[in-house]
Amino acid sequence: MSSWKWIWLSFLGGGTAFWISDVVIPALDPNEQGVAATVACPIVLIVFYTAMLRLRRADRSGPSTAIFALLGIWVLGEWFMMLAQTFRGSGFKAGFEWRELGYLLVSSFKPMEVHEMAALEGNLIALWLGTMAMLICHLAFELSRWIIPPSLWATLKPRRARG
Repeated sequence: MSSWKWIWLSFLGGGTAFWISDVVIPALDPNEQGVAATVACPIVLIVFYTAMLRLRRADRSGPSTAIFALLGIWVLGEWFMMLAQTFRGSGFKAGFEWRELGYLLVSSFKPMEVHEMAALEGNLIALWLGTMAMLICHLAFELSRWIIPPSLWATLKPRRARG
């Protein structure tokens, strides 16, 4: 599989694996206060990461699954938290207007906004645990894999002057 496909699979799969518990648990029990999601989100993320490592066992190079999954967690977080809140009676249901979609899109790329929304929803500890787990996984299992694509890295590196 090409590097770009691994990047997208890690990004979308990691974000979805982490946040899906946060969506399913309120759908089953709207009164649950976030304890189950705090435990389930990092566990499902680690299961996803383990499955991805097994799929990529033969491939020693390429993008870091842990880092791109971590990016997926943070960028997709607000969307999944809004969906989870919809099952609790607010979120996309409670007066959400389409003009606010742009704000949601822009704020998804602002870590402090995601951090604040996770704190308000009761998932801040889960977000921290997932972040630490992916950083540890990258350092323990994927140091040889890249974060910045080699073609882009070659462009960014300063060249030595000849002569």
